[in-house]
Amino acid sequence: MVKIADVAKEANVSVATVSRVLNKKGSVKPETCERVYKAIEKLSFEPNMSARNLRRNETRVILIIAPNITNPYYAHILAGIGDEAAKLGYSALIYNTAGNEEREKSSMDMLKRKRADGAILLACNTDSLWVAEYAEKYPLVHCSEYVEKLDVPRVSIDNYKAAVDVMEYIIGLGHKKIATISSCNSYISTVLRLQGYKDTLKKHSLAMKKRNIAFADAEYSFKSGKTAAFDLLKQKDRPTAIFCISDTIALGAITAAKEMGLRVPEDVTITGFDDVDYTTMFHPYITTIAQPCYELGRESFKLLHACMSNKKEIDKKVILPHKFIIRESSAPISTCN
Repeated sequence: MVKIADVAKEANVSVATVSRVLNKKGSVKPETCERVYKAIEKLSFEPNMSARNLRRNETRVILIIAPNITNPYYAHILAGIGDEAAKLGYSALIYNTAGNEEREKSSMDMLKRKRADGAILLACNTDSLWVAEYAEKYPLVHCSEYVEKLDVPRVSIDNYKAAVDVMEYIIGLGHKKIATISSCNSYISTVLRLQGYKDTLKKHSLAMKKRNIAFADAEYSFKSGKTAAFDLLKQKDRPTAIFCISDTIALGAITAAKEMGLRVPEDVTITGFDDVDYTTMFHPYITTIAQPCYELGRESFKLLHACMSNKKEIDKKVILPHKFIIRESSAPISTCN
């Protein structure tokens, strides 16, 4: 087995110099680095990363706690985290928890067992105060969802502002009977989007009727969005617009409308949220809020790495910009029958 001393001898440098090159620490002349790398290649030397990491008391592994990795929204975030982590030599261990709090806690115990250096949580309920126990001892970052009462670093968009943007647009089209399909989960994004809906109606002196607020399931499933839309659209004085808090829900709502003989957007405007891939797979293309999912992932890892590196000054609340994309599923009230 080739040892670091063999590399040092081949490159005509000290063992300490080879170590500095491998660890990218200290000042080593470029020509010296080149000799070391050539020696490594010639001898097919493979550093013992496990031993090196053990000496540093690190694993070079991070945890990602996700509720549903099959959801395309999370898939793009995971790609961003993975690509950014790879740049710095980190691997990612993904736990798919299905939103189960006990599974979330169980996966976080990997930090206690020193199997990971830090964690990124993609979905926590607003009342998940148990996270504080881990945040006090280990580097943690919230991505997309967060616990507002805890001082844990987070990366997200401004969900409230995004919801207001959608509502202002719908009202600007002349709609007055506007419904929403929210979710029965307890994510901060759900809370803020619903609040944005209510506040914008109030701002424009439009009635906020309980019967115009429907709820899909916690996973934003197509089936639950379709069922919720049926309940809204079967009303005698049905809404002329529906603000859905996810694209999957919006797709379910569009399907429900079509099955009821209603045209989208001529008879009912339907908007979504997230801009996942299938928003433009079928007509009508969905008017929606585009979240920078890949960038959310990248920024989350950058923030976590800063925490793991014990950087003193970090921005604990990173807000990334969203985009409002107008497509085919929305139209002015004047076109409605």
